[in-house]
Amino acid sequence: MTRPAGLRAAALDYAAQGFRVVPLHFPVERVRDGVPVMSCSCGDRACAAIGKHPLTPHGLRDASRERAWLEWHWRRWPQANIGLLTGEVADVLDVDGPAGRDAIRQWAAEHHLRLDGPMVRTGTGWHYYLRASGARNRIGLLDHVDWRGLGGYVVAPPSRHANGDRYRWVRPLNVELPPVPAALRGLVLPPQPERPADRNFRAESRGHPYGRKVLEREFAAVAGAPKGTRNHTLYQAGIRLYSLVAGGVLDRADVEACLLAAAEASRLLEEEPAQTRRTLASAERTGLAHPRGIPLRPVPADPGISEPHAPRDPGERERDA
Repeated sequence: MTRPAGLRAAALDYAAQGFRVVPLHFPVERVRDGVPVMSCSCGDRACAAIGKHPLTPHGLRDASRERAWLEWHWRRWPQANIGLLTGEVADVLDVDGPAGRDAIRQWAAEHHLRLDGPMVRTGTGWHYYLRASGARNRIGLLDHVDWRGLGGYVVAPPSRHANGDRYRWVRPLNVELPPVPAALRGLVLPPQPERPADRNFRAESRGHPYGRKVLEREFAAVAGAPKGTRNHTLYQAGIRLYSLVAGGVLDRADVEACLLAAAEASRLLEEEPAQTRRTLASAERTGLAHPRGIPLRPVPADPGISEPHAPRDPGERERDA
């Protein structure tokens, strides 16, 4: 598994091990103004996720284990990078660059944590493969450290990175995946916040239609936000949704999944990943500190119209104009 014959052979190997696989765009070397540059096969000259996003029409929904389907796609695109869906066979701890390495090393030392399972050297960091835990994606688990779980995917060897390097196995995948250590599990599966004893709203069980309606509304707002407003819209939506988590109306994992999907739909997560991480983390802190539930007054047709705007994050700034 450490030295697959090629991209198509590797994709088939991953599928045989139970992963759902999706072909990804790939880096292409082009010459601009006489200078060779690496761009994405998607053709977008401003692509901020070179070789990392699906090239099939329906993205991750197209991922498959079917041999014939995979063979057809890699015959059509023999240079396609390989995407593996996470959260089913494996979760992946995604450590990005020196900052991520330092953050996970410090955290691991403090918690006496050792990760000995399969490991990939990516273009700029490392992927640690662990047994699927049921956790969803979490952006900003630590500084430059993300968690790829349910709803996520990773780029797998021998895919090519935008810097020209190949993803490669440092420790092979042909060993049993270790379970997520207890200390790390507590980080990726945080407990639901306790409901406050004193509140001026009506308590409802999670899954109430009001909460689902707010989830749908905020997803649409973020996904459809124009450039120049996307980051602020995401921050405001995060505060509103996490305040409902604190009030016991919504589930924390559902809110995380909704915000990540909306950020991906708007391409904010691809184009401004670091800023998006900070925005989501700040919105979560603020929202959980201000519990909100079902309004006692009648709910208007659009409950967001009568709600005051959430406070602006002092550290927030829009960078995607």
